[in-house]
Amino acid sequence: MASGSKQIQTQVQKLSPQQILQANIMQLTNSLLEQRIVKELEDNPTLEIVDPIDEDDENQNQTENSQESDTEFDWDELDSDSDRFELVKPNTESTDFIFTNHSTPKTLNDRIKDQLIDINISEQYMNIAYEIIGNIDDDGYFKIEPILIADRLGVSELEVRSVLDIIKSLDPKGIASKDLKECISLQINKKKYPLAYNVIQNCYEDFIAKRYEKISKNLNCSMIELKDSLEIIKKINPKPGDGLPAGDNEFIIPDIIVEKRDNDWVIQMNDQSMYELRVSKEYSKMLDRKSLDRAAKKFIKDKTESANWFIDAIKHRKRTMLEIMNVIIQKQETMFREEKFELCPMILKDIADELNIDISTVSRASNGKYVQLPWGIFEIRDFFSESIKTKSGKEVSNTVVKNRIKNIIENEDKSNPYDDQSIVNILESENYIVARRTVSKYRSLMGIAKSKLRREITDE
Repeated sequence: MASGSKQIQTQVQKLSPQQILQANIMQLTNSLLEQRIVKELEDNPTLEIVDPIDEDDENQNQTENSQESDTEFDWDELDSDSDRFELVKPNTESTDFIFTNHSTPKTLNDRIKDQLIDINISEQYMNIAYEIIGNIDDDGYFKIEPILIADRLGVSELEVRSVLDIIKSLDPKGIASKDLKECISLQINKKKYPLAYNVIQNCYEDFIAKRYEKISKNLNCSMIELKDSLEIIKKINPKPGDGLPAGDNEFIIPDIIVEKRDNDWVIQMNDQSMYELRVSKEYSKMLDRKSLDRAAKKFIKDKTESANWFIDAIKHRKRTMLEIMNVIIQKQETMFREEKFELCPMILKDIADELNIDISTVSRASNGKYVQLPWGIFEIRDFFSESIKTKSGKEVSNTVVKNRIKNIIENEDKSNPYDDQSIVNILESENYIVARRTVSKYRSLMGIAKSKLRREITDE
């Protein structure tokens, strides 16, 4: 052994099964937690749903248990006394906000299928069409090779391409395109707008790069004529499937509701539809039976412990999320007082330190979770932001700088847009200390292109 060698020991904190369960439950949204609860109910016989009516009946039975068993159930009495059972009905006044759209509009797939039925194609073509439709993505594009559909169905590639052409002729225009170029081309009326069509068909790369002078020269048209054609192209939908769900409708269901009552903010979990759980009393009583064999007793004991852990994990999740939201409201006082989305700098560590919990816990409790405020629904992580220093030493949220960058670009000269350094100079004149790479990063995160790709043709 080398004399200078050292053995370095690393202490790794090992989480208990209960802590692992709490971490897993913490990261679930309400809808995913509901699914997890259903699964636990299926897997664990000692876990059961609390029925408010059963609880009321049980309390009543404690005083009338001998008489109740001898009394015949009177259905007419139940019908006439239905007000007693109002507590188990959903409170529509408090939960209507969850479903902003109660109707079920036809999906993109349904719309295409309806049109295919109307044109009365053969059964084989319909089977091919259904396979193609099933592979159209959410934006309305069909990006796989037709030969793959042909191999899967045992038909010729020519037949698949023939059906694909039929689908491309349907509404919405541009559906089932292989790429953006084809999508735009399918939506342009070639006879009515020949120049716009030629721009896409013959000068697509220059169009994407906004090399307008080159396009004008190649197509032998004036810049005014080109500008008119570009206006036509701008009106085209680059995502023909956008806004039309490919499958079932998806709703953003807030996990937390924050309401203002008498000048105070009231925070509550949006868990009205979630089952309330308890450990089965029957199984708990079975553990006291002396006649119960060892294997059965161990099974019930393990399952009961697992049920208790699961219930505790749900309570821990609820308590932590409410505490986090309460601290957010305190630290974002300006936003909640003025009811406008203007943040103060706040990071996950700020919340963790305030509540004396791990940063990872704050992250799990906020990622993918939504809160409903009086002025809209927001993802909880939207409340967190890094700080940017001003020349005076004051710290502001980077969302303020992002919004300012967006505003600068929206109001720039479209024929001569600002590059990133020019934006830095403007921000510096407003006392913000921001590096050029930071501006570039924020611009990219907001989906804003570089200056040369933002340039437009304006009237001379």
